[in-house]
Parts: sequence; structure tokens; C-alpha cells
Amino acid sequence: MKNKLNPDFFIVGAPKCGTTSLYSYLKQHPEIFMPDRKEPHFFGTDLKWNRMNGLDLDGYNELFTLSKDNSLTGEASVFYLFSDLAPFEIKKYNPKSKIIIALRNPTELIYSLHSQFLYSGNEDIENFETALHLEKQRKLGKNIPPNIDLLEKVFYKSYIYKLPKQIKVYKELFKHNVHIILLDDLKNDIEKTYKYILEFLNVDTFYKPNFEIENANKIPRFIFLRDFMKKYGNTLGKVRKLFFKNSIGIMNKLENINKKEVRRNPIDPILKKKLTNEFLVVVNELEKIINRDLSNWKK
Repeated sequence: MKNKLNPDFFIVGAPKCGTTSLYSYLKQHPEIFMPDRKEPHFFGTDLKWNRMNGLDLDGYNELFTLSKDNSLTGEASVFYLFSDLAPFEIKKYNPKSKIIIALRNPTELIYSLHSQFLYSGNEDIENFETALHLEKQRKLGKNIPPNIDLLEKVFYKSYIYKLPKQIKVYKELFKHNVHIILLDDLKNDIEKTYKYILEFLNVDTFYKPNFEIENANKIPRFIFLRDFMKKYGNTLGKVRKLFFKNSIGIMNKLENINKKEVRRNPIDPILKKKLTNEFLVVVNELEKIINRDLSNWKK
């Protein structure tokens, strides 16, 4: 077992910005260990999850016990970026942590997020524009999806408005140990972007993983199976752990059976223009914070 703090780096978000693919690429690197459980969300105690996480500090550290003594360890929990407490809790846990943040066009982000939540059962309103209009009511506790596991998930616009503040906090706490990428970077030159991340993590930059796209848009084949997994998933996982410690999780098998990848229709152009204009102030602020040209996000 490693005699040091775990993990060494965190992919803190944002969701639907290539973080699942990045997790997969880094997990393949021979000098890096990332647990099979993506998104443990141990930190961020201000986020009120409507589920049994099942992780105390010992349980969280146990996720990394299979790592080699000389390997770099990391994890990816995309809602750390939207938690007010997560950056401070991570800093306290390991002051030398390195932070990776992935971003994308805000309008595309929440449109993709809405689709993901429809798939996972965290959203029950299929029309994207209607879901946006419900945000104020949902903050008052009305029209909450019955199977949601984190109330903040359906506060779509709030994600976007909170981004500049949260990124500033991470940069202030972790200084030069923050690396920010754009989904555009992954799409335009994935090998170069991956190499820069490996340089940031100070591991071998010549290793090339299997660059397959992860977490494409999908829908559940069977709604009842999705809802069953959401309700009883943690219980099944605990039973599996008692009797089959080295087996592939029951939930992973069921999820793979139940998912169907599909191409989602583009966002309505009128709504897209409206949201693009609404988020201009956020994009302009992000440009200054991360020192990147984001003019493509303003169109």
C-alpha cells in the first residue's frame, strides 16, 4: 500500500466536457492509477446527494489501494467544480493536489447535460426549453424529478453562471497546479492535448492510449431497468462486494445491457442564439480567467 496521500490529481469537471474520455485515456497510462469507480464524489459535502454514497474516508482511500508505490493516482468527479466546499476539502486532504478542469461551449454543455440526465433518470422533462423554464420552480422544491440523485443537477443555468467563480477558487487555492482544457482541444488535436496533460502530471509523454470516444449520447432501452438500477444500485453493489470482491460490478453489466447510443437532434437554432447571448457575460469572464480565445462560443 502506498504510504502517501491519495489521490495526486483530480478531474473536477465540468460534466459533458470530455471528462469520461479523459478518465479512460489517463487510466490506460502505465504510470497512472485511477480506480474503476469513476465519480466517487467523496468531496463536496455541501452537495446533498439523494443516495447512499457508502464512502467514509477509509472507504475512499481504499479505492486507491491497488495502485503501485510509484504510480500517480487520480480520480474524476465532475461535480466537484460546482461544489462550494470541494476545492477547500481537496486542499485540506492533499495540499499538493493537481487539478484538471475541462470546459466547453456553455449552451452545448447544458444541452448535452439535459440529454445525459434524461438517460440517467435525473430529468423527466424531455423538452429542453421547458426544463430550463422550470429551474426557478425547482429551486423552490417544485417539479423535482422523482428519481433525481442530486437536486442541483437540474439547475442548468446555475452551472454556467457559477463557472467563473469556481475556477477562480481552484486557481487561487492550487496556483500553478491547475490545468484547464477545452472540449474543442480534445476534438481538434487529441494527441497534443493528451501530451500536455501528461506533461502537467509529470509522467511519460510518449505513451499513446486507445483514443476512443467515451460517454456518447445515449438513451435507456428499458426505463424500468434504469429506475431499478437507480433505486437499488448501491444495495446490489454492497452485496456483490461481500461475495465477489474481484468481479465486475453488477451495475456496470446492467448499465451496458440497458444503454443504446443515439445521435441527438441539434438544439433549436432560435433557442441556441438566445442562450448564446445570455451566456456572453460568462464567456467573456472565462476568457480572462483562463487566458483563451473563446470567440467560437459567442456565435
